[in-house]
Amino acid sequence: MTVLIRTHSIRYKLLLVVLATTLTALLVVAAAMVLYDARTYQRSWVGDLMTQADILGLTSNAALSFDDHKAAIENLAVLKLRPQISSAALYTARGALFASYSRDEASDPLIPKFPGTDGFQIHGEEIVVFKRIIDDKEIIGTVYLRARYELFERVRSYVSILAAVMVFSLLVALLLSSWLNSVVTKPILAISDLTRKVMETRDFTLRASKTTEDEIGYLAEGFNDMLAEIGRREKVMEDANQSLAHQVEERLVAEKALRVSEQRNSTLIAAMTSVVWTTDAKGRFAGRQDSWGAYTGQHYDEYAGLGWRTVIHGDDRVALELAFARGVVECKTFDVELRIWHAPSNVYRYASLRVVPLLAADGVVGEWIGTITDINDQRVAELELHRLNTELEVRVAQRTSELQAANKEMETFSYSVSHDLRAPVRAIAGFSRMLSEDHAAQLGPEGLRKLDIVQSEAKRMGSLIDDLLTFSRLGRKPLEHVELDMEQMVRTLVDRAQAQHDGPTADVRIGHLPHAHGDRSLLEQVWANLISNALKYSSKREHPVIEIAAISEENDHVYFVRDNGAGFDSRYKAKLFGVFQRLHDSTEFTGTGVGLALVHRIVTRHGGRVWADGEPDKGATFYFTLPKGPPDDGS
Repeated sequence: MTVLIRTHSIRYKLLLVVLATTLTALLVVAAAMVLYDARTYQRSWVGDLMTQADILGLTSNAALSFDDHKAAIENLAVLKLRPQISSAALYTARGALFASYSRDEASDPLIPKFPGTDGFQIHGEEIVVFKRIIDDKEIIGTVYLRARYELFERVRSYVSILAAVMVFSLLVALLLSSWLNSVVTKPILAISDLTRKVMETRDFTLRASKTTEDEIGYLAEGFNDMLAEIGRREKVMEDANQSLAHQVEERLVAEKALRVSEQRNSTLIAAMTSVVWTTDAKGRFAGRQDSWGAYTGQHYDEYAGLGWRTVIHGDDRVALELAFARGVVECKTFDVELRIWHAPSNVYRYASLRVVPLLAADGVVGEWIGTITDINDQRVAELELHRLNTELEVRVAQRTSELQAANKEMETFSYSVSHDLRAPVRAIAGFSRMLSEDHAAQLGPEGLRKLDIVQSEAKRMGSLIDDLLTFSRLGRKPLEHVELDMEQMVRTLVDRAQAQHDGPTADVRIGHLPHAHGDRSLLEQVWANLISNALKYSSKREHPVIEIAAISEENDHVYFVRDNGAGFDSRYKAKLFGVFQRLHDSTEFTGTGVGLALVHRIVTRHGGRVWADGEPDKGATFYFTLPKGPPDDGS
């Protein structure tokens, strides 16, 4: 097609351009009209069906409310006046089919057993509509309509009309462009004939006739001026040839001086320990590179041009090409580390390549001067160090896995032991209680006192076992992450803890607590343990004060609970979050020593941290963090 266009005259090309432009414009307009009509038809037909569904919903409201099947069927029978609607149905609020209608009773109406979601769906030449019936914000039922969708027939007829219009328009455009071409192309063809004569005779005195005052007339004037200018330049060229001969003689002298300078530079390069080489602006070796050949073992015909790059390790050639491309654009010195074939040792050795541009007077790179420094020994040592570090990481990962397995076994063992201990502890508590109730007279006051001690210790042992079971289960319970309103959670837990607390009512001050993502039951356990500890350890104050607030950092929310209670010695704060670790005597403050261990375990599983600050008799502050966003994997 391109060859045919090139071989035809400009008249033919102009005619083809007019026809192609007209056809393209007609096709674009036709496509836009078809799309607009299809879109308008779809919107109007969907809107009509939705309105019909709303009317059916209003008229059938009472029938659905009072289970009147007859009235519902009569309402649907009105659709006989709409021949486009093939079938319809009413569903109850629970999705059961209540009443149906089909225009062709002999065929299967294809009414769904259950209603779909609100909206419409197009299936070939049919459209299906589902519309909820809502009365006083309550869903009463659903309307279903199935109707013919005649879009494709409409588009086919529309396209036929547009095709006829397009054919007629192209014929008119053809006639009009034929007349215009004869007027426009005649002067251009005359200039073309004159050009051919000038090329054949080399007579630059010929001139074109100006017949119009438009752009073609200006073309004729410009062509005549060009012929005159060519004649003048031909004479100037003869004078220039004489001057050029003189310049060539001067250049030969300069080249001789340049060869002497190059010999001096070559001697200087041979005296250097590094490999020195030069390339042209495109990175090609243009001359002999003796130091390069000595290092790589290449001969001149092997490294000439871009052949020098073949001794670069295959994995490093892309980096070299990118560095060269960036250097050409920025006209700056660049360094790159790569592996180069070293002929004396017969291996690839690591080397540092430094390339400096030699700029011409206009600021463009004229050539590149490069050096190669062998750094193989240093690089091999670094790789060996990296290998050792990698082996160390593998060993650490292996030890970590073994530690995790041991921890898992310890959790299972703790759970089994705690579970097996509960029955004997209950038996001790029960039989000691029965003994004190049934044989109080024989035991006497001292015996009863000792039995009370047994019961008290059995009860404490039961609490310890329950806490240990809770701690063991925590490692096996999967986290269920949800968004939590921490402020509402804390207020609820504070009210509950205050109601269960026997000491004086504390002044609890709750600041702003940002929302968090985490397991609701586990984070409630964290807050409950920290709040109950604050109430317990500040209960001996005349006016206990507890402050609960948070600080938002870049990636985490930091929540804290501060009290003015007994505090603790900061030298032993490392023991706070261990199992059964207590910094206060059990006679002074009750507890099992598992609560803070649970807090540490839960927060750590959520990806957070726990720590505390305090001083004896000056209160304590317990902090924990949670990530701001939800977890990536939902674990």
